[in-house]
Amino acid sequence: MEKIKLTVPYIIRNWNSLKMKQKRAILSVVIVGVAAVLFLVALIVGIVSCAGKTPEAEPTAEAVLPIPALLRAPGAAVNPTAEPDRTESVDANAALPAIENGEDASIDNVTTDGEPIDGDAADPNSADHGADEPESTYQSLKKHDKGEAVTVLQSRLMELGYLEIEETTDYFGSSTEYALMLFQRQHDLKQDGVAGAETLALLYGNDAQPYVLKEGAEGRDVKMLQEQLVELGYLSSDEVDRIYGSVTINAVQEFQKRNGLSADGKAGEKTLEKLYSDEAKISKSLEAKIRAEEKAAKEKEKGKSSSNATAAPKKETRIEKFIKAAKSKIGCEYILGDSGPNTFDCSGFVTYCLRQAGVSTLRLNAAGFSRKSSWKTISSIGDLEKGDILFFRSDSSDRVSHCGIYIGSGTMIDASSSNGKVVKRSVSQYWKRNFVNAKRPW
Repeated sequence: MEKIKLTVPYIIRNWNSLKMKQKRAILSVVIVGVAAVLFLVALIVGIVSCAGKTPEAEPTAEAVLPIPALLRAPGAAVNPTAEPDRTESVDANAALPAIENGEDASIDNVTTDGEPIDGDAADPNSADHGADEPESTYQSLKKHDKGEAVTVLQSRLMELGYLEIEETTDYFGSSTEYALMLFQRQHDLKQDGVAGAETLALLYGNDAQPYVLKEGAEGRDVKMLQEQLVELGYLSSDEVDRIYGSVTINAVQEFQKRNGLSADGKAGEKTLEKLYSDEAKISKSLEAKIRAEEKAAKEKEKGKSSSNATAAPKKETRIEKFIKAAKSKIGCEYILGDSGPNTFDCSGFVTYCLRQAGVSTLRLNAAGFSRKSSWKTISSIGDLEKGDILFFRSDSSDRVSHCGIYIGSGTMIDASSSNGKVVKRSVSQYWKRNFVNAKRPW
């Protein structure tokens, strides 16, 4: 019998005459062939599709930073590998003191006794401030914001030395904005005073640097440093230019050498603490000038009779002048670093009033005045007298960070950052709780 070749044309022409067995064999071959083709097509499509994709990015360092949960945007997932929430260390009542403790409390929302009052602290004109911040899992905090997230932010800025306030609050005011700008300046970020994604990532990262003044810094904090160097004789007044340049670096190095510090020319924590303390040594040139002036004064007095000598002011008179000077400045604006005659911070205010009362003193900070060894120390708040200088810490720190002048009857006058001006107020329970000591210069 002749062998028939089952070609496609033959099968098509003679399909009806083929036996059932042949038809089944042909259909099986067709089905297997179609399945093989479909498998190959699917395989090719899958390979091409995968080739166009990149592997999922590994989590960046920012994703595992210890950003407190309060600073995450609503609904943002908390990374399980992050460090414990820093908010655990924040007192739930920390917003209570909106007094000089609250350098950041809204002026419109604080009484002169430092107690917060109800009111709308938000500025309607600032709603779109920082609107250009990229979308992020972190909240973007800016001036006039309120809430616990602000308290957490302030705690971190205080920890790193950028924010000097008596106590944290829940209000994002001028002091927090300025502190954030100092942090941004030191980390080469845009100095907009907004706590956006990039700023927060650095602030809570391992690379966050503590506050230090170094070459290239500019601003009013540099000016404050330079003015103190002028008082101590390491700079001349015409060299105060708000720029931390070579002249200031050399002056800081000279101060550091004179005071037994590492002479790196940077003004860090140890240098700043010494600079504003009673133990700060003046420059050799200023020391020589003072000695020459004292010698000239003694020689001048030799020719005068004792009857014509001017009597030293009585203690009571000096105290009266001290308190009178303080009262005369009530209402004057608070500006960090200023010491009069019309703008002050807390220690600058005390310095000004002391000088008006005839007390010769360097311009110290609150901590420096509290350690002045030549003044009598008052340890109990119950032993206060008119003219005593009061020193306070915050609820969360033992460091002296505020001072005021006691005028009797349970009241004091101080330059309050929370009120934005010099105020007269009672020594409330908050102040009594945080009283460190008092000094009596008389």
